Amino acid sequence: MTDESDPLICMCAHVRESEILAAAGRGCRDLAAVREETSANTGCGDCAEDVEELLAYAAP
Repeated sequence: MTDESDPLICMCAHVRESEILAAAGRGCRDLAAVREETSANTGCGDCAEDVEELLAYAAP
């Protein structure tokens, strides 16, 4: 089952878009901070571009 309203961004760590946006809301401003906060991008690394795009979208 998939949840298209909250897509899975990091397949390795099972991190969804909402978790990355929440981390950005808590002050994470770069990939390293999101990685530490959510474990996204700690596996294969394929999600790095998607995470960075979400950070840019969420930037104040």
